[in-house]
Amino acid sequence: MASKKIIFATCIGTLLEWAEFTFFAYMADQLSSLFFSSQDLYLARLKTYAIFATSYLMRPIGAVLFGYIGDRHGRKPAIIGALLLMALATFGIGSLPTYNTIGIAAPILLVLFRMLQGIAVAGEFNGAAVLLTEQNQQYPFLAGSWTACAAACGMAVGGIAATILTAGSMPIWCWRVPFLLSSIIALIAMYLRGTMQETNIFKLAKKDNQLFDSPVYAAWKYNKEGLLCTAAFAIFISVFVYTGNIYYKTMAVNIGKLNPHTAATIITCGILLTTILIPIAAILADKTNGYKICLSGILLAIIFSPIIMGCAQSGNIILTLIGQIIYAIIDAMVSATMFTILLNKFQTGTKYSGSSIAWSVTTAIFGGSTLLVNELLIGHFKLLNGPGLYISISALICISIVLPTTSRQNYVIEQHK
Repeated sequence: MASKKIIFATCIGTLLEWAEFTFFAYMADQLSSLFFSSQDLYLARLKTYAIFATSYLMRPIGAVLFGYIGDRHGRKPAIIGALLLMALATFGIGSLPTYNTIGIAAPILLVLFRMLQGIAVAGEFNGAAVLLTEQNQQYPFLAGSWTACAAACGMAVGGIAATILTAGSMPIWCWRVPFLLSSIIALIAMYLRGTMQETNIFKLAKKDNQLFDSPVYAAWKYNKEGLLCTAAFAIFISVFVYTGNIYYKTMAVNIGKLNPHTAATIITCGILLTTILIPIAAILADKTNGYKICLSGILLAIIFSPIIMGCAQSGNIILTLIGQIIYAIIDAMVSATMFTILLNKFQTGTKYSGSSIAWSVTTAIFGGSTLLVNELLIGHFKLLNGPGLYISISALICISIVLPTTSRQNYVIEQHK
């Protein structure tokens, strides 16, 4: 299969998974009224965010499962299996009766399907990046950027769907359409992935007997620096994306008093800009110094995150949009470069499992709790600057871990040029 077709076959699945996965978060206010008692809307929204978090708690299981398949049997069967599971769970959510129809069984089943989605996403996100970077060694940062670009594009699709469905003229049942449609398109993506070839790097490692019976243990034994670096990136990306984009809408509506349709439109513009900027940043990274671009992005996040979240509270459409523009620039600088940096720290036989488990465990803690933490900072502790400072702290943790390892890695690469 040609390189462009491999990129498309891999990215279309990632796009669909993240479109549905984030659509759930964008529609938290609406879904809370459908799957919980509407007597206390604040409590219902907290419960919906908690369900969002449960999917993250299942990610380590998915990372171990699909990581083992990917490191022992091949990248291709792992990403096909992950997409199949996501399609089934997504169809289940789209077909699920609401609280008014089946009562307490509705949120229970919703939790179950979200848990399955969490398992699937853990096998998809890092696995797609592994496959693409192994398929294209000529432009390492561009190859590593496609997964992040597809995820950002998926978030944009989820944002567009949420924007359309928050329009007052839409029937209430239309929330089901994105779930059902994405599960159908996933079948096409699975077919395309089925026509792909296994990566030459994996086949060579298998031929040379460089694989491990326990990839997770091998990663812990031989690639501790890779695990630590991956966890650092996961902390920052989890907090930054879910605060700076998804929770940004909640703040713009509940504090800035923008109407939901306008707020959804603005965050969709932000994620669309991110999608455009990621491959541009990756191309620049391949031509210049991707490590400096990545670290500069994290540094900018430390400085500008409180300003970004302040824009969400302004109630001014222009300032709210400016906040998302700053968000998009920072996101693109880090997302375009991070996978290439962190995957270079793993051996072929531990790359899928090691990166997936470190990413998934970290996002289970930080990503799964981000919306809840922000809601508590604003709603309970009345700290309007809390979300912005939360991002800054996560970025500071990230750069303190990544900077030393990245400097050494960059030095080695420069010496071999």
